[in-house]
Amino acid sequence: MISKLRGRIGLLQNILAWPFIKLRIDPNLISVFGLVLAVIGAFFVVQQNWLLALIFFILAPTMDLIDGTTARALNKKSNWGNYFETMIDKFVDFAMLGSFAFIPAYTIPAVLALGFSSISSYAKPRVGLIIITDNRDWPAIGEHADKLVVLLVGLLLAVLGFNYLEYFLYFIALISAIGSVQRMIYAKGLIKEAEKKGTLLPYIKKNKER
Repeated sequence: MISKLRGRIGLLQNILAWPFIKLRIDPNLISVFGLVLAVIGAFFVVQQNWLLALIFFILAPTMDLIDGTTARALNKKSNWGNYFETMIDKFVDFAMLGSFAFIPAYTIPAVLALGFSSISSYAKPRVGLIIITDNRDWPAIGEHADKLVVLLVGLLLAVLGFNYLEYFLYFIALISAIGSVQRMIYAKGLIKEAEKKGTLLPYIKKNKER
């Protein structure tokens, strides 16, 4: 949902990416730097230093905003870079949500948030093993940006003295669970469409379809 706003912040991305472009820093290194920032933020979560955790959890996804911009500016866009960036995003998700599992009060909601996030993120690539598909936007809540905003709001409130992080983690689990179901329903539609058009992958046998 929120990720659809990304195309409207091009100016901000260009401004943030400008130092990296001038220094000609490899876009993949920027992605890795984002993961490093997320791990540092995770450390501060375990220490329950909500202010520093918030700062690093803001900086980490900022790298995700500028690595693609830098790649385009330096003419270093590649299929591998696109794949690598996405995988790093998953590591960042894991570091940010998983860090709360080390705090007893947040273990259960953190595990639920991680689990349903994993299911939701698997729905899209899994359909690629059945049909020929692309990287289109799927109509579902609980995407990377949605979860990030919810987590950052929860941390901000904790910094201000209103610690409801447990409920924010449960909310992330909830929207991820709903998003998983939405993606499954959408995937079913894509598969039915592919069956009609005959665009199932070659190894899929009709007698094995369910």
